[in-house]
Amino acid sequence: MPSIKTLLDQFRLKEVINEDISSKTVWLLGTVGNTTDLVPGVNAAVVTLERLAFDTQTISNHALSGSDASLLGSLALGSEEQNDVYSWAAGYINSRMFGPDIRVSLIYPATQKHIAKHQRQHRRWITETPRLYSLVTKPFIDAQPASRIQWVYNILSKKVEADRIVYEDPDPENGFIILPDLKWDASNAASMYLVAIVHRQGLKSLRDLTDSHLPLLKNIRNKANVAAEKYGVPHNKLRLYIHYQPSYYHLHVHITNVDLEGRGIAADRAHLLDTVISNIEDIAPDYYQKVTLAYALGSDTELWQHWTAHLDPHSTTESSPETN
Repeated sequence: MPSIKTLLDQFRLKEVINEDISSKTVWLLGTVGNTTDLVPGVNAAVVTLERLAFDTQTISNHALSGSDASLLGSLALGSEEQNDVYSWAAGYINSRMFGPDIRVSLIYPATQKHIAKHQRQHRRWITETPRLYSLVTKPFIDAQPASRIQWVYNILSKKVEADRIVYEDPDPENGFIILPDLKWDASNAASMYLVAIVHRQGLKSLRDLTDSHLPLLKNIRNKANVAAEKYGVPHNKLRLYIHYQPSYYHLHVHITNVDLEGRGIAADRAHLLDTVISNIEDIAPDYYQKVTLAYALGSDTELWQHWTAHLDPHSTTESSPETN
């Protein structure tokens, strides 16, 4: 596979498919190569451009160094405004003193599923009872080809990204690895975002968890601070949660700095690990096989398309498959 720089040099933009103003992120859809027609899975590419947080440590080091160079002297400002003691302007930073200012990620070749995941979509609400999980969602999950999570197995077997692993418990039943999520630049502690991926295969989602998995879940909770401390984040600054629906069906736990907002922590998707453990331990060992789970789905996702056969066409609430 060519380097990301080589692929980006060949990237030809087709359209901007999404943006997030709060995280200052934009998603671009295009092709790689000289062909003009976009073909998912062949020449399609999804590029994510994200503005990075300032590296406060680098800025502080500049102040402590006693350098005579002006910290803001490299600013190139456009039109300026002023009102009493307040002034403001938009401009550009030309100095590397502030560190990298953008993060680029690339999916190539991007399948239709990759494109749908990142493009702007209308969202639909699902109220998933245990019965509807068995009839609708579980068959969809079980039908997913193993090739879709081959990249997860490559990480677990250390074929790739071995140098990014910050903690590992190799136990095949209760072990896991922790590494920085690709959405984080692995430098700014305030935006720390790690992910724990379990070694045990066959655990696909929150719905699979029972009391037999409590040792695994507690192990992740107890060891997350070991990884986080490498970035100077103490245990009382950690938020651990599991997504449902997840972006891929191999159990993983998100570990973020509690100060980080706006990334996957919405109530309709994030289930706090402490609460998950308590529900299983204190309420019912098969809690997640009995509970109704509600969540939102993008209207272009494969799972939503799978659900549409079991929905009232005039409503966003489920009809009973028995009455269809």
